[in-house]
Amino acid sequence: ALGTVPEKRLRLVELARELIGPKGEIDLALCVARRAEVDQAIQEAEAYSKETAWVLGALDRLLGR
Repeated sequence: ALGTVPEKRLRLVELARELIGPKGEIDLALCVARRAEVDQAIQEAEAYSKETAWVLGALDRLLGR
């Protein structure tokens, strides 16, 4: 059953790579310019985190933990 669950790639991880400057620092000007994307990526990551926590809780209940 778990084999049918699609892999999830969070946009926040990809976006973080794009917002890193050449010296490894976060490019704040670029973050501001792409704020809508950053906000959306954060919302996606938060939703994924909540859904994952729900699934883990359901599994714990099924296993009687």
